[in-house]
Amino acid sequence: MSDYILMAVALLPAIVLCTYVFIKDRVEKEPIGLLLKLFAFGAILVFPAATIEGFLSVMLEGFFLPETPILVEEGPKFYNHEAYMYIFTDNTIGVALAEEGLKFLVLICLTRKSREFDSLFDGLIYAVFVSLGFAALENVFYVWQYGLDTGIMRAVLSVPGHMFFAVMMGYHYSMWHITDKAAETEKDLKAQGIIQSNLKPFSSKKEIALCLIIPTLAHGTYNSLCTIGTMWSTLMLYAFVIFMYIHCFGKIRKMSKADELDNVYVQYMLTKKYPELLG
Repeated sequence: MSDYILMAVALLPAIVLCTYVFIKDRVEKEPIGLLLKLFAFGAILVFPAATIEGFLSVMLEGFFLPETPILVEEGPKFYNHEAYMYIFTDNTIGVALAEEGLKFLVLICLTRKSREFDSLFDGLIYAVFVSLGFAALENVFYVWQYGLDTGIMRAVLSVPGHMFFAVMMGYHYSMWHITDKAAETEKDLKAQGIIQSNLKPFSSKKEIALCLIIPTLAHGTYNSLCTIGTMWSTLMLYAFVIFMYIHCFGKIRKMSKADELDNVYVQYMLTKKYPELLG
């Protein structure tokens, strides 16, 4: 089969999903240059991710030392307790944390202080473009190595999967951004004597943690179910993917519909906490 066709099969899913999310950016379109930069840096992450994953995999294997990770008896796969622990830990820490952590790092470096980051949907679209850049190049390598059938399967599972993990990260990234702005405004209002309260100040610590924890656990669960390969794990994988499709596309539509400039959300958070500001 032509290399051009394989390349198109490999890249098309990421391009289609990026286009879909771009269209959903309702309030103010993000600059194409910034989005392409995020996509490109996401693609570059494939190389350091492979190195880190290899290193972590060796460390985890040495820690768990699974003597017989897979016991095969007349065809079906059977796993002992240690093997399940090893598979989940390796896929969550050795793979998912490495990949999602690198994506998160690029996200922060390129957009945290950007003037363009000024609405609810922005964090989501930034995270999606980084993640789909990673998925696109990773998919090219898989399709070139394993062919068209692998490309079709990954177009339905793996590439959307990377977008789903990004939606989770991007939602909490936006909430981190908005909560920080609310905290800064709250601090200024207190300094001016406009509000006086012993209420606990706004904090984005929870959102910062969830930016990484939730996509890492989701990614690790997906990879683990793929790795185990038994009948029950395959059924659980299909159920998990269906749930992710429904939940994450729903989250995209919901955030798009609710999209407003961050100052609108900051004002809402402050007046809800301090009703006296309405007067």
